[in-house]
Amino acid sequence: MPLARYFDHLAIALSTVCIIHCLAVPVVIALLPVLALTWGSDAHFHTLMLWFVLPTSLLGFAFGYHAHRGVAIVLLGAVAVATLVFVALWGHNTWGYTTETVVNVVASLLLAVAHWRNFRAVRRQHDHH
Repeated sequence: MPLARYFDHLAIALSTVCIIHCLAVPVVIALLPVLALTWGSDAHFHTLMLWFVLPTSLLGFAFGYHAHRGVAIVLLGAVAVATLVFVALWGHNTWGYTTETVVNVVASLLLAVAHWRNFRAVRRQHDHH
């Protein structure tokens, strides 16, 4: 399933980008306030990331489930994606910056773990040795 592997790798990379963003933006904003004005708000970044995270995760887990039938893997991914959607759309108004960052990082890590498990399960299904 080379296509499933591609989407899992892409989704893991996007989760990593999100983690780096969540941890690096406070430092960048503190050191270079002009960049914060140029790049737009944190909410814009999270909304933009959803346009990449949602389709890659949906496709990666759909192809993976078709191969391995692992419901727990897909549920973990769904919870992580739902959390990221909530934070992107309502987290800015619901929590303080620190809580929002922690929830984003944890959800991104969970999503990366879910994609890694998905990738491994698909690989096990197609390992004919």
